[in-house]
Amino acid sequence: MKTIWLTSLCDEKEPVKGLMTRMKAYGIEIQGHFWQNDLKKMAWLNPLDELLNKNIGVWIISGSEKQLKEPDLRYGLSMLALSLQAQRGFGFPIVILQTTGELLAAKDLPTPLQNADILSATNSGLGPKLVAKVHMPPKKIESAYHINIHANEQIGQWIEIRPVNDIWPGVIFGVIGAKISFQAVGPQGKLPDKSILNYPMQGLKINLGDKTYIAWATQNSVDSRTSYFVKVDEFPESILFGPYSEDSEADLFIMQLK
Repeated sequence: MKTIWLTSLCDEKEPVKGLMTRMKAYGIEIQGHFWQNDLKKMAWLNPLDELLNKNIGVWIISGSEKQLKEPDLRYGLSMLALSLQAQRGFGFPIVILQTTGELLAAKDLPTPLQNADILSATNSGLGPKLVAKVHMPPKKIESAYHINIHANEQIGQWIEIRPVNDIWPGVIFGVIGAKISFQAVGPQGKLPDKSILNYPMQGLKINLGDKTYIAWATQNSVDSRTSYFVKVDEFPESILFGPYSEDSEADLFIMQLK
């Protein structure tokens, strides 16, 4: 039976119970948790295994306008979303259930959440909409890249990137609001035990408008079976990545995480 996973950004139990009762009338079960906003301990990882359960058909994030604008909270949700999407696809259904304030626009959310449906918790048609969402096949969203997160308190926070149907002659990766401490290349899916880098570079500056990304790069070739791994310390507000090029103009991907 398809189930909804609920992430409540508020620790009040009554609204959660109300939603569970509301959806039970439609024969839909809700499981979930209360969000722990602790980036240093990577508490965002806690519900990942449950979200990867094939019976979970929709992920609901319930919170106020103020909570949904909180940078640290947005970063944790972005990391969880990327980890989920890496295994269940970019089209896995996510619903932002806003409890108070003016509804946010999708463009105002971090990049990993911009395909989410944003609904008011007081919407009179909420029940039928969620029922339809649970039973609707996930959208197939094509992407030129694969991105995944490997993280725990022992190894730190690593981001894995590779092209989906292409070959990149190298990779460049930049951050704003954080530091890069290591880079590696190896077989996709797990951190490599060892890595030999071709012409590695550090401390590159990429200016985009009034923002400057500090980037590392390597000229190792990566493809659908070989990934680039980068260790990022702290919590970047934005990342930039793509195929390495010596040209002044290159096609790069930008992802807002806060």
